[in-house]
Amino acid sequence: MAATASTVRATGLYRRLQHESRAATASPVELVTMLYDELETAIGVLGAMVRQGQRISATDPAHRARAILIGLDAGLDHEAGGDVAGALSRVYRSMRRKLDEAVAANSEEALADLLEGILTISSAWRQLG
Repeated sequence: MAATASTVRATGLYRRLQHESRAATASPVELVTMLYDELETAIGVLGAMVRQGQRISATDPAHRARAILIGLDAGLDHEAGGDVAGALSRVYRSMRRKLDEAVAANSEEALADLLEGILTISSAWRQLG
């Protein structure tokens, strides 16, 4: 049975409500982990789009991934985090640059490399949880 537009919308609404309720009770580490989950999904969608021959510039997943990286960077507490926060900020800026380059080049390989780095850092965050 094919999904109708209304079932797709309802599924999207349900997922958003799940995320919102989960976020309302999450610890700071869980919130960061949730952002990484969303970032991994966005990069995965971009890779799939490239494999299907689509241009990925100016798409929702590209904007979402960039916004998450900006949010992760902006959320760092440099006073409490010291050198670690500074290092993460440099990593997030580098990831944004790599994302921008991958999107401009419509490069599946560059997205895969970016995702590999994201998975490495998200794994460390998950261990904190």
